[in-house]
Amino acid sequence: MKARSALLALGEVVLWWAALVVLWLMLISIVYTLEWAVGAGAAGVGAVVARAGRRAVARR
Repeated sequence: MKARSALLALGEVVLWWAALVVLWLMLISIVYTLEWAVGAGAAGVGAVVARAGRRAVARR
């Protein structure tokens, strides 16, 4: 059961990350390697925060 919930959590973070990266790519004009790395990292942080926020609201 723990493996399933861990897999679901990972899937949620990956979906958040993908959505944030796509949004970021839509808002910039030219993509350089450094910008891609920074944007992907920021999207990763945003994905983890989004999951934590959703879990906090769901526990209420």
